[in-house]
Amino acid sequence: MAEAAEKLLANKFSRQNAALGAETTKFLRAAKVLIVGLRGAGVEIAKNCLLQGVGALTLYDPKPCAVADAGANFFISEADAGAPRDAVCRPRLQELNPDAVVAVADALDEALVGAMTCVVFTDGVNRDELARWNEFCRTRTAEEFDVRGVPRTVSKPVSFVWAFCAGLCMTVFVDHGDAFEVKDADGERPIVRLVESISSETRGLVRFAVPDGVPATSPPPDSLYEFSDVAGCEAGDAAAAATLGGASLNACPGFPYAKLPGDPANSFRIGDTTSLTPYQNGGLVTERKAPSTLSFQSLGKRLVAPGSPFDSGGLAMTDYTFMGAELQVHAALIGLMEFEAKNGRLPAANDEADADAILANARAYAEACRVLNAATAGQAKAADLEVDERVCRAYARHCAVELQPVATFCGGVVAQEVVKCAGKYTPLDGFLHFSFLEALPEPPPPLQDRAARGTRYDDLAAVFGHSFVERLGGLNYFLVGSGALGCEFVKNFALCGLCRGPSGGRLTIADADRIELSNLTRQFLFREHNVGFSKAIAAAAMAVEPGPRTCANAMNSNLNVTCHEAYVGPKTEATLFDDRFWEALDGICNALDNMEARFYVDATCVKFEKSLLESGTMGTSGNVDPVVPHKTKTYREGGNAAEGGGVPMCTLRNFPHLIDHCIEWARDKFAELFEKPANRVKKFVADPAGLVKELRRKLASSDAADVEAAAAEAELLAKALELATIADPAARRAACAQRAFEAFHALFRDQILDLTNAYPREARVTDKAGNDKGPFWSGHKKFPTAATYAASDEQWRFLVAATHLLAQMVGAQPRKEESDLNYAAGERDAAWASSVAAALAVPPYQAKKIDKTGIEPDAGEENAADDVAAARARGLDLAARLEAVDCAVLQGRVEPADFEKDDDDNFHIDFVASCANCRARNYAIAPTDFDKAKLTAERIIPAIATTTAAVTGLVMLELFKVLLGKPATDLRTRQVGLALNYYPSFDADNLVTFSTKEVKTKPDASSLPPDAFDQRGEVKAEFWDVATQVAYPEKHSVWTKLEAPDGAEHWKLDALRTWLKDAHGLTLTAWNLPCGEVEDPETGEKKPVSARVYPVPEVVDLSKLPPLDLTKPKAMMALTRAGIRGGATMKYLNEWSKYKQLGALPTDLPPPEPSAADMTLREILQAKGKMALGHRTRVLLDGLSCSVSRPAPNAMDTDQTYDEDFDVEKLAPVLLKLNL
Repeated sequence: MAEAAEKLLANKFSRQNAALGAETTKFLRAAKVLIVGLRGAGVEIAKNCLLQGVGALTLYDPKPCAVADAGANFFISEADAGAPRDAVCRPRLQELNPDAVVAVADALDEALVGAMTCVVFTDGVNRDELARWNEFCRTRTAEEFDVRGVPRTVSKPVSFVWAFCAGLCMTVFVDHGDAFEVKDADGERPIVRLVESISSETRGLVRFAVPDGVPATSPPPDSLYEFSDVAGCEAGDAAAAATLGGASLNACPGFPYAKLPGDPANSFRIGDTTSLTPYQNGGLVTERKAPSTLSFQSLGKRLVAPGSPFDSGGLAMTDYTFMGAELQVHAALIGLMEFEAKNGRLPAANDEADADAILANARAYAEACRVLNAATAGQAKAADLEVDERVCRAYARHCAVELQPVATFCGGVVAQEVVKCAGKYTPLDGFLHFSFLEALPEPPPPLQDRAARGTRYDDLAAVFGHSFVERLGGLNYFLVGSGALGCEFVKNFALCGLCRGPSGGRLTIADADRIELSNLTRQFLFREHNVGFSKAIAAAAMAVEPGPRTCANAMNSNLNVTCHEAYVGPKTEATLFDDRFWEALDGICNALDNMEARFYVDATCVKFEKSLLESGTMGTSGNVDPVVPHKTKTYREGGNAAEGGGVPMCTLRNFPHLIDHCIEWARDKFAELFEKPANRVKKFVADPAGLVKELRRKLASSDAADVEAAAAEAELLAKALELATIADPAARRAACAQRAFEAFHALFRDQILDLTNAYPREARVTDKAGNDKGPFWSGHKKFPTAATYAASDEQWRFLVAATHLLAQMVGAQPRKEESDLNYAAGERDAAWASSVAAALAVPPYQAKKIDKTGIEPDAGEENAADDVAAARARGLDLAARLEAVDCAVLQGRVEPADFEKDDDDNFHIDFVASCANCRARNYAIAPTDFDKAKLTAERIIPAIATTTAAVTGLVMLELFKVLLGKPATDLRTRQVGLALNYYPSFDADNLVTFSTKEVKTKPDASSLPPDAFDQRGEVKAEFWDVATQVAYPEKHSVWTKLEAPDGAEHWKLDALRTWLKDAHGLTLTAWNLPCGEVEDPETGEKKPVSARVYPVPEVVDLSKLPPLDLTKPKAMMALTRAGIRGGATMKYLNEWSKYKQLGALPTDLPPPEPSAADMTLREILQAKGKMALGHRTRVLLDGLSCSVSRPAPNAMDTDQTYDEDFDVEKLAPVLLKLNL
């Protein structure tokens, strides 16, 4: 039982380990954290700490719950009013991490605080109280005993964090004491580089290259760099070894990153290498991060001297408009603390007298700082500022108000500071101040609209007004995704009162995924009893009606929710998310984790002109992008939509040099062994006769590539059928073991031998002229060694995983259920693998040619004729065998593996890890572990609770601004960098518009007369080629549409052409209507295809094709005699050639397709564009090309102009409205 529980815990925190590192996760499980104050920010911090794995959390807030608390604290409801906050929240927080100890403190005293790893205060601004506890924490000591038992007093500070949410502003203060060690400042993976050469000199020069698929970032200069796998560079004697610090460069401690003036790029210097043996080849340089010690200052000192956002050490920069908002918030905070000290309370919301007092206090502080700086000649470094009355008053009016979005953002930031107690990432040094005052409504709502009414929305209304709150309730919003981001959004929507109106307000949630165990550490709405159920439905239930299996309260029972367990994309357009659905929306909020879905939603928002709130997280980093029609760029146009590149195929196939290459290759082998064979069988079973017919057609082709591909496909299908058609399940399972054993030898013995036979160790590279260019096995290329099965760790694990996965694929054993923790329990160890291997036959090695694509320039040359003939004969033999297969026995037997990364016991990651490590052993690459394989296999960048919370809080502020109709200058594109305290924000990207412009290009100099050149030999400006790039309409954006009149769906092509000409002065020159995509069989890349609509193409009438027994020249003559000429001749001839190769025309000749000229626009879209229009109310007519007549200079007389037709380079799409 204990082992099973530990296994569950490891699976649950697997993403956590990957994101933070096992050492940090271990620290957090042992950490003790105290949170004082449990309004919105306090409970958010507590939630995120528990999700991050904090082992012991103590709560202290005995104050009674108020109705208004329900507006920001998701674990307090109106029904809890009067009960102590900490007692109410404790059991509900405990559910988030049953393995943690969550307790309520009876009193806040030194014994309690002194026992903590970190204490977080969120309860008010009492200056004396906060300073007292800060001083206690930073000066805490403990008695320790040395090895002789002698006691000594040592410094043991408690990490101190203070957070305060003040309306649309926020403050965080951090103090870890006088000496705090940071082990890893950024949390990024260590940089790895390939050694290319090492010189022999007193300051040896190391030249390196960037491995394939790795970002070409500069090595951090503060780190150390260690060598491994270097051939050569060994110490010649004991003295050299002592100087070097090891017997070879590989055994040395890390070297600092040093350079000398004039050193080349991608190089650094190490010590004296003259006493070492010469460098031979190979080697890696790996970063080892050097720890650093930071010294913090007390709260009292930082209140006076917070630092400057423009200097290192001190106030973090958050205002990238460079208006100094950080210091303005600091001065306002000091004014507030003085007000609280004098009055014993916080100011009343929207009370101008209280605001006057805080402003006066802030000005007194600024003046006192000026005096102190003058008296100390600047040595005091007190704050230097002029108080901005506008900022200070705005702060003062709402500093007693806690807004839910700000509390959520604060919860993410502060919980990450708790994580930093482990020495991972860079902690805040003193104060962090945020201002979101651009979200304030202008002008402010009437005072009576902002007055408290005793509801959960009073804090929100104090800033935005109750009328705004009602508008939130009436919104019809679409949340796409309910994973980590989505859970936070559901909570935020519920607490802020969105989509709850009695007349139309509704939240629609779409997510096709189901809940997995590892989701629970970052998707806080889910509990263990939800595992296996729909994410969308479970998230909505937790917000509205949690049910009896949890002690959590409903966050807002008035939230109106509709859930769909479905993807959002083309496949659901006709059913769940049709045009009427999109037209009725007030906005869309994305919570997605893939670019394809993001781009689809973005394009749909452009089509329907809806606002989109886009965000994403990557570990400790995140981004926020508001997209508003006719105000901002779209998501696709913005900078955050970029995707990274991959690893070259030849590297994966033949020349891996990093473990990541091996893992990616192994993931491809998973598909090759356990997905594609089953898909081939299922396709064959669905239509065996049709598949064999198509196979024979390709084998009869004159194209050698077609023949080779068809023969290979037939061979793979026959091999899969051979395994799947074994009748006895036990025999089928035994055959799976043999097939797994054969796969091991094919991948790790045969392919390696084929490669080394083609390119032996001593192989050389020569150019086309025969000149020697050096050894083949050099640089990135590592010479591999073929494997022999010896039951090493990675080998037996490969055999176990591959056997089980093949057996699952062909129905020889059941698939694993999510809840089955004992699946194949007795068949996972080396002993079981050994018993299986004893009965297996080692397959003989049969040499094959290797694919030299990417290795040699002429690798793509055609196969010899006898090779093609052999492939055709082999394929035809296999086709005959396929015709004899009884498909009845295969019904329901074969299913492809569906790669599932979040189940640690289904053998999927076991296979990838063991396969990658077998590959790594071939190439002498350091092996991977299970967790790294798990992440790399699907390119996972783990989502963590802190970043998710921080990002969604910021998104909510953008939602408010969009609803207020704020200009683009008030919208913010934000980035979040919790690891390094990096929070840049900028005005939302301005609208991209298209205008007609002249583009000048330099002509070919050889075509110019002598007088075209100036004295320097440059081409004169008047001789440059000038092209006009026309945009229509002028200054249009992607949001602009040319809207056709109602009823235009019934137009024919001529009517469309007439309308374009009469209404817009455009001449239709072409219409190539997109009609789908085709997938490249080699790369898997999808490419768009289109159908020509205009100029109207010639329609082929099959009844007019010449007899198939004619020769090609005679067929052309027959077409000419039939009156078919011009471009139509080749179209008819191509159809004739196709049917001649098939051997006959169809029995029932289909009638000719109707001409596009005779079809309505609706019919064209259906027939040519293959569109289903029953669910559509609007269609963009893509693929139109037009020209426009514009004045152009007369070549004979430049003072005169004449009209010339120009192609429209940037044309707004035509919008066609449809009647359902």
